[in-house]
Amino acid sequence: MSDSEIRDKVARAIDHIDRDRLVKLVMDLVDIPSPTGEEAEVARAVHHELQAAGFEATLQPIGDERYNAVGRLQGAGGGKSLMFNGHLDTSFGPEQAHRGLGYQCKATLVDDEWIYGMGSFNMKSAMGTYIVATEALQKAGIRLKGDIVIAGVAGEIEKAPVNEFEGRQYQGYGVGTKFAITHGAIADYCILGEPTNMKLIPRHCGTTWIRITVPGKLIHTAWSDVESNAINKARKVLDAIHEWIPDYCRRNTVGDFQPRVNVSAIQGGWTWRGARTPDSCNIYMDVRTLPDVLPVEAYNEVRELVRKVVERNPELEGTRAEVYVSAPGTSIPDDHELVRTIVQAHSEQLGSPPEIGMETWYSDAAHMNRYGIPTVNYGSAGRIQSGGGGFSVRQGEAVHIGDMLDIIRVYIQTMITLCGVAE
Repeated sequence: MSDSEIRDKVARAIDHIDRDRLVKLVMDLVDIPSPTGEEAEVARAVHHELQAAGFEATLQPIGDERYNAVGRLQGAGGGKSLMFNGHLDTSFGPEQAHRGLGYQCKATLVDDEWIYGMGSFNMKSAMGTYIVATEALQKAGIRLKGDIVIAGVAGEIEKAPVNEFEGRQYQGYGVGTKFAITHGAIADYCILGEPTNMKLIPRHCGTTWIRITVPGKLIHTAWSDVESNAINKARKVLDAIHEWIPDYCRRNTVGDFQPRVNVSAIQGGWTWRGARTPDSCNIYMDVRTLPDVLPVEAYNEVRELVRKVVERNPELEGTRAEVYVSAPGTSIPDDHELVRTIVQAHSEQLGSPPEIGMETWYSDAAHMNRYGIPTVNYGSAGRIQSGGGGFSVRQGEAVHIGDMLDIIRVYIQTMITLCGVAE
């Protein structure tokens, strides 16, 4: 098929993009609360939408009354397959509703340009763009050679069980996607519509969560001393960590990008028992790593840091570090066929090439790549109504309707180019 014929088919499919359908679908999905562990209802809704859109759809049980919704639109054969993957769980739940429109599990249309509500940003809007893009192809009478797969997955949000925090609400970090990949949701390529603000992300950082335990002495306040208190002893470890962080980031700089390190929690003692010193104090860290760095390398570096602190401070003897989450990063080359195809489609549909970069946050793209499915993050959400990109804590979650329509055009051209069109 010639380039002009491909352009004609792309234009015909774009003419069938249904804005009203897109807005209603995204708002309907936002209206279904789905914090991590509670994805069943929204999975059923996506499953229904996939069936209605002509997909062979499956509701995959992944345990604890949680589901993935996976659909495959069979092509005519002879072409590459493309998956669109998106998580169904949201970063927060109904308990955040008091913070404003962007945190409510109820979609609000603002100025007929923006949709506010929990999950609109991350990433129910992406699910809407996937479905509407494939519907436009079908309405235009275009059948692809390769298959289109849409996977709505549970348990992507960066959460993990630790200590007494157990149960499905803590089962994140890709449990749904890893189940989906090993139970039929496979393709030659994959796009994740995470909120990148149209930035193309072929490089994904890894993450290592580390718990450092500082021992103390459990004793009544009447016989306690400051130097034996685990919380006070932990200050020396914290000081060493914060001296190490800038050096770690500097040594791992790529261009103008640096990974991040976060001391995420301190745990020690009993709030209801102030007359006792804690027998231990835990420091929790999130160390982000470059795509080619394995979690064990970050762990070894932190463990060596702890060893040196103990060596200088004998009272810290017994302090130990251990990993409780290890998620390696991945990357695919900038000249990969998937990247080149999206760059071309973005350039032709939107007038200029997309920015290509790396992100610190973790997504299921890394799992997909590890399983041999080349994957990028590339989504429409990520623009803030008051200006700029990223996420506004004050405004909460929102997505611009025009941006969704723009990326649907790019998705359509990418599908036609990668998968081919049946004669």
